[in-house]
Amino acid sequence: MSHQDPWYYATPQGERIGPISYQELRALIQGGRVYRTDLVWAAHMQEWTPLERVPELAGWGRQLPPSVPAGASWQTTQEIIDTIRKLEVASGVVWSIIGGLQVLVPVLCLIVPFLSFSTEMLVLLIAGIWNIYAALSRFNRAKLVQARRASVVSSFEGITQLIVIGVVNLLFGAVIGALWVIVDFINRDKVLRNRHLFDQ
Repeated sequence: MSHQDPWYYATPQGERIGPISYQELRALIQGGRVYRTDLVWAAHMQEWTPLERVPELAGWGRQLPPSVPAGASWQTTQEIIDTIRKLEVASGVVWSIIGGLQVLVPVLCLIVPFLSFSTEMLVLLIAGIWNIYAALSRFNRAKLVQARRASVVSSFEGITQLIVIGVVNLLFGAVIGALWVIVDFINRDKVLRNRHLFDQ
């Protein structure tokens, strides 16, 4: 039971790391890099043993969570918030471009003498204005996501706006917009699965 022995530990993925000193291992435990259920070994031990069962380490690991299962994806709170915010900004950019093009075509029909403005152009203009509004709401919501406002969750709970945007864009030429709604649904799911992060 010597603290002088070189120590080894195994990650949940089976990678063996070491030799390291007792002090280095303790620092990894305190830093949350080695978990209470991770296997450890030193020369004075007969076999690899979960950290929580090794007397000289158990006290350090008692307050730690168990290991993350192999293959599990783990993001920090800030990484999740950043991902959601970046998707909202990207969504705002895409809807701005689509809406801008949808507004530009009817406006050109009004300006250029040989182009005619029809009912379809009016509907395209309305769809473009709707998409620009959607873009502005995405940019605004990105700021609220960054601030972790509780109102973010309620703004994602309904799906009516997403369905309307998808149908309008499918009917009026912006197939990319109809496909982009899928990205908006993915971001919506991410927000709703992480609703506990929006508490301020």
